[in-house]
Amino acid sequence: MKRSRTIAVVAVLLMGTTFATFASGAGEDTTTLTYVYWGSTAEDAAIRAALQAFEEANPTITVEPMYLPGDLDGSTYNARMTTMAASGTLPDLGYFRPEEFGNYATNGYFMDLSDLVERDGMDEAYLDQTWLSLNGSIYGAYTAAECQVMWYNPEVLEAAGVPTPPTDYRNAWSWDEFVGYLRQITVDENDNHPGDPGFDANNIQTYGVVYDLWTAMYYPTLWSNGGGVFTDDGTDTIIDSPESIEAIQMLADLIHEDQVMPYMGGGSGLPSPTAMLQNGQLGFYVTGQWTLLELGQMQGFDLGVAALPIIKEPAQLYVSGLNVVFDATEHPEEAWALQKWMMDPSRTLDLYTSGLWMPTKESYYTDEEDLARWLDNPVHPDGYREAVVDSMQVARTEPIMVRNYNQIWGDYLNPAMESIWIGRSTAEEALTAAADALRESGLLEGLY
Repeated sequence: MKRSRTIAVVAVLLMGTTFATFASGAGEDTTTLTYVYWGSTAEDAAIRAALQAFEEANPTITVEPMYLPGDLDGSTYNARMTTMAASGTLPDLGYFRPEEFGNYATNGYFMDLSDLVERDGMDEAYLDQTWLSLNGSIYGAYTAAECQVMWYNPEVLEAAGVPTPPTDYRNAWSWDEFVGYLRQITVDENDNHPGDPGFDANNIQTYGVVYDLWTAMYYPTLWSNGGGVFTDDGTDTIIDSPESIEAIQMLADLIHEDQVMPYMGGGSGLPSPTAMLQNGQLGFYVTGQWTLLELGQMQGFDLGVAALPIIKEPAQLYVSGLNVVFDATEHPEEAWALQKWMMDPSRTLDLYTSGLWMPTKESYYTDEEDLARWLDNPVHPDGYREAVVDSMQVARTEPIMVRNYNQIWGDYLNPAMESIWIGRSTAEEALTAAADALRESGLLEGLY
């Protein structure tokens, strides 16, 4: 089983994925599978359509959707899974939060997919980052190849005299260039910009940028400055390194020093960043790729996409929810057939053309016809391939195999970050204290 190739491979000879179908026959019983997933109402509709298509191709299998509305965080989803596991009511397969993968895999909750992946040629057909392994066995797969993206409103930039931003991830704006343009965009009700005499930070009409400020979204900025959160072996934190502190302070300065970004916490009184982008209150929005599902449906403005700004080097994130088959399933072959179906873009193309997901199947990056199948549509803006798809060549996965990942972030790092965003602490103060407390906690136990 090959384990060395990455998304940057230019051309490969792909093995076809085998799809077993369970045809209807006289006297055959119907198998019922339960498929769990979360997401927006639009994602719910797309998933249900994919499940219905699977049923039509496999008449002896019925799939019961178990939809959990919203974009559930790790703690919320894990609580649901813990309850179902304790009561013996886990679904057959479906989505799973990546932060808890190692914990559940270690405790035998997932079916070992290794032989099935190799049998059906999927080890050669999908990106290396797709498969999640523990002790040499595959227990899950990333649902998509998601990343961080910088969207923008071209009309806002034009009105501010800001040039069209680069789409080449290797030649993006420097951080200083980026901040300079954000000051040009940011304007108060009297047409003053940050730094102008009389600039009123309490009555800003148009903001330069909003960054989503949550766990995974911090990594590209940290990595671009040579920082990070954990050592490679997960036995220590580097969130208090000079590079990490500097990167987080740069984000905080957008709010407090540069005055080009609002704090979007409770009580801000502002619309959602997507609404602000649409109505001209915002220049740039830096968030997950999946927001294209919503942005692509908005009317009244032409969405733009730009390469992420560079501090020291280009950086990108590979992040997604997971797909797993639960070991408790009584129908392993049928469950595996459904998982394969949901992983194949040719079966679920709407999930990609709508902007929700990026594929994990390798040919959809290396074959021009497959690339066109999911990119050649009005939803994906000009420059998307250069700014987003090509940037995955430098993408690193979120370090979810660090033990106690959820607790480390929930108890130590997120509170420190929040104190920085609200201006209570500097990055150096908050991150130094959090790192010291984390080291004393005993939670830095390495990797699964």
